[in-house]
Amino acid sequence: MNYYQRQQQQNFSIVSKKETTVTTNINRTLNELPQFQPIKPFVLFYIHRTQAHFVLDELLSEAAKTKIFTIVPKIGSLFSNYMFIQVELIQDSYTMVALIEYSNENDRNSYYYDILSNFFTIIFHSSKTIQTWGNLSDLMMPYTQYGLFTYEAVLQAEAIDIQLKFKPWYNRIFRHSIQCHQYLKFDEIDTSLCTCAHRPYKSSSCQWSISKAIAYTFEERYDSYPHEAGECIA
Repeated sequence: MNYYQRQQQQNFSIVSKKETTVTTNINRTLNELPQFQPIKPFVLFYIHRTQAHFVLDELLSEAAKTKIFTIVPKIGSLFSNYMFIQVELIQDSYTMVALIEYSNENDRNSYYYDILSNFFTIIFHSSKTIQTWGNLSDLMMPYTQYGLFTYEAVLQAEAIDIQLKFKPWYNRIFRHSIQCHQYLKFDEIDTSLCTCAHRPYKSSSCQWSISKAIAYTFEERYDSYPHEAGECIA
């Protein structure tokens, strides 16, 4: 998902929403919401060791031409010898979604290993921008055990943590209601005084999970994310 394109295209409709409509919709359970729909068409590539060489070569070629990527870690699929990760290559008119599978036991010292090493070298280059929901280096640290890239390599790319940017953006758009106790403070931060149904987090230290962010903002269900990044436990 390209956060900035999504933001630009949705800003007008979001601002014009009535508070009563927002409150009504967020009181529905996530399961009742329609499935999240990307705003761009996408092409899905399943990348694995038996994939045709021309597909793997195309992946490298497209990565070299791409400037912006989104990485969706699949932390629940990490094992000592196996990993799975989703990398989106964001183009002008469509997005390539690469679902990458790798096994240390089967793929190390192979042509496939070399392809993936080259791929990650390309996307972590300093000329590339990587969007994540959460801190990029923290999210990528568990993946360094497979030897496809190093922690130092991850630090080279320009990282955009959408999770950090989302909260102040959301609070500017969906302000405290006039009935809210926090409204009288003339401050749009989240506190225990807040009684707004459309502001689910009541502490400034809480970060939004991606599923709640999409549900509350776009009234859609995003249930393919493997873990609740930034879930507030305070």
